[in-house]
Amino acid sequence: MEENIYRKARKKAAKNKPLLNNCESAQDLVYIERTKLLAIESSDKVPSPDDVLSMSKVYEAPELCNYYCTNQCPIGSDKPTLMYEDLNEIAVRLMSALHFLQKSTDTIYKVFEDGKINDYEKQDFMKIIETLKKLSYSADSLELWAKKNGYI
Repeated sequence: MEENIYRKARKKAAKNKPLLNNCESAQDLVYIERTKLLAIESSDKVPSPDDVLSMSKVYEAPELCNYYCTNQCPIGSDKPTLMYEDLNEIAVRLMSALHFLQKSTDTIYKVFEDGKINDYEKQDFMKIIETLKKLSYSADSLELWAKKNGYI
């Protein structure tokens, strides 16, 4: 059986917290009944947001929240799943997006000055939207990196 993200996170956390080695003892730390925890880890049951928050904190795995929101919650299903990345990768993507937006300030003003998107502005508008999505993803990735490394 392929391990799902919740089981992988528990097992990884068990290296530093031996009580997480099995669902029997883990239930006391995450406050999720053993049978429910087993069902979540075997993908037979979708966890509740409270379950995910608890596992995320106890396992020190903030990525579980993003995974849940982007893969199991219908509200966030259109958002990208964050993958833990090296700080340099995040910084390059972040700086690239900021550089593009800085160079595009005149275009941004032109596109938004009359409150309408004309046909000839549509392509520029779409580039701005895509860059803002990259900026948002980079900001979320940076926050995940900071949480994972204990800075926030």
